[in-house]
Amino acid sequence: MKKLSPNFIGFLIALVVSALSLVVYFQFIQRESYYLIDNPTKATLNVTIDQNKYIVPPSQDLKINLDKGQHTLEVASEVDSLNFPASTFEVKRVRGMINPTRSVYFIYGLPYGPMVDKDSIFGKLKATYQGKTYLGDVKIDSTIYNEDFYYNLDEDFPAFTRKSENDTLRKKIFRVGDFKQFYFENFE
Repeated sequence: MKKLSPNFIGFLIALVVSALSLVVYFQFIQRESYYLIDNPTKATLNVTIDQNKYIVPPSQDLKINLDKGQHTLEVASEVDSLNFPASTFEVKRVRGMINPTRSVYFIYGLPYGPMVDKDSIFGKLKATYQGKTYLGDVKIDSTIYNEDFYYNLDEDFPAFTRKSENDTLRKKIFRVGDFKQFYFENFE
């Protein structure tokens, strides 16, 4: 049998390591690009986005695909206060959440990394909702479309965060009840 050259063995090892890194990336790191239509109410919503009709059951969300650019949104429901005429929103990023009921959501940024002054974030930044003050990078939002977050409603903050050179916070969007529970479990 012919002996393999050290160069060829090194090439095979590099190929295997590259293949393994691709598998790890696609299985654990890569984030799916999608948009959520969320319905935190107790009524079924009939949502129309650019002539595409979606039915969103009560207290559920629905993944959809959208292209970047302007979109029109109409909402119909058996509850009159949830019916909204056509409005527009603009998609600029590859992930976002559509809030057809204009409900309140919390966007919370968790600081990470050794260069972040966590004390200044929790000491200076705060928001008050229904008489309760929440410390940290908290934004209260009720717009029909939001993409100012990293983790969507159906994702959790990871146990370990990956370092990024341009971010000091990783933001997640929450329904009101979910945020109150998260804040209570982690900061009270």
